[in-house]
Amino acid sequence: MKKDKSLNIYHSDEDHVISALMNELSTNPQLQSSNLLKNENTKQFSKQFLNQVMTQFDSNQLSTPSKQVMESILSLWHLLTKDLMQGGFSTKDTAMLIYAFKTSIQNLKSNQTLTETSPLFNCEPLLDLLGILTFEMYSLENERLISRKNEQINYLQKQESKFSSELIGNSAAMKNVYKAIGLVLDNDLTVLLEGESGTGKDLIATTIHKNSKRNTKPFVTINCGAIPKDLIESELFGHEKGAFTGATEKRIGKFELADGGTLFLDEIGELPLDLQVKLLRVLQNKQIERIGGDRSISINVRIIAATNQSLKKKVDNKTFRLDLYYRLNIFPIFIPPLRQRKEDIQKLTEFFINKYAKELSITPPEISHDALLYLENQSWEGNIRELENIIQRSLVLAQGNPITSNILSILPGQAEPSLTEKQVPMLNEPKDIIHPLHSLEKQAIENALTIKKGNIFQVAKALDISRTTLYNKMKKYGIKFDS
Repeated sequence: MKKDKSLNIYHSDEDHVISALMNELSTNPQLQSSNLLKNENTKQFSKQFLNQVMTQFDSNQLSTPSKQVMESILSLWHLLTKDLMQGGFSTKDTAMLIYAFKTSIQNLKSNQTLTETSPLFNCEPLLDLLGILTFEMYSLENERLISRKNEQINYLQKQESKFSSELIGNSAAMKNVYKAIGLVLDNDLTVLLEGESGTGKDLIATTIHKNSKRNTKPFVTINCGAIPKDLIESELFGHEKGAFTGATEKRIGKFELADGGTLFLDEIGELPLDLQVKLLRVLQNKQIERIGGDRSISINVRIIAATNQSLKKKVDNKTFRLDLYYRLNIFPIFIPPLRQRKEDIQKLTEFFINKYAKELSITPPEISHDALLYLENQSWEGNIRELENIIQRSLVLAQGNPITSNILSILPGQAEPSLTEKQVPMLNEPKDIIHPLHSLEKQAIENALTIKKGNIFQVAKALDISRTTLYNKMKKYGIKFDS
């Protein structure tokens, strides 16, 4: 290496090179997707790149580099990549920066801004060497990422099989849930379970805890919407004796009870705003204070929260704190409603039949094909909980006989049949009778309008179609109604 290069010439070209480089980063489509322009250190490290590397070698040394020169190049390359990574640059960013430098210098040479007297004029061989080294490093990293991804896929497939034995359902929607669960078992990330009432969020939370590294510690549940506002703070954080009227003894709150384990905050959207502030402080500081207490108590708790509402909408409506929302929404998992996983209905039905037949000390009855069709064609506003209730009721009504669609549709004490019951007879008529599809559709709409007393919103929801589609079909079939 030659240490006696004319740095005066180099410094006179430095501004031209840096200016050309920044222009290349901002205008070259291949470079705009990188993080180089977003990183505030790009300009500083670009100058460091020129100073550390480009002025260290004579172009003649690079045409047929000796072992000593190659060792020097490797040493400087290691130093360069180390400095760049400490500055927030990835290996891909580093490779793009070298590419951008080469292109910039080529442009400066073509417009004669750089002359042959410049020490940067013949640095392209060095940039090529550095680029090859960096690209090889990037390729190795990609191979590791692919290998890690394959291992993760294998892991998730094993977890999916494991969860399938604990949770009921093998639909595509549930497979996505199993995979999401698998990603949070080996860490303590806060999980937010989102889904309609009755979708089994509490069972999902229990499954996460039982399969996590905290499974030997307590799993504590609190329903934030089922406890009176003046009691929920005590339920969460506990109180000292005499802290308020009726506090006749010290009480340990849910956070302390769950120490080392998992705290499941069900219906978190119902938590009052003043308590949201206190909950946020606890999540940030990992400490609680009992009501009436004078000292902080450290806690180690994994949080799983659940909601059947849109917390984002509650944030927009100023009924839920934005900072708490982002504290809880670290790893959201959407639990699909039953109507989006109808292929799971048969397995769920069989499970509930066996479960409640055992509780009732009866032999599990068969369920007819028409009954399964009936179940698969419900809207399931109450989701799995509604299905569970129907099966319990049907076991009592069937009295040991097979469960049919008629038994499923009976509502004890209510004379008027359900919407689906009115549709079933036509579908169950002798097989040699064929009804045109339009007549079935027209009858279904007319039945729905009668039962829902002309309420278009409720009719569309019951038929599982949009209001626009409903209006179009009513017009098509000449169906009149009183608005």
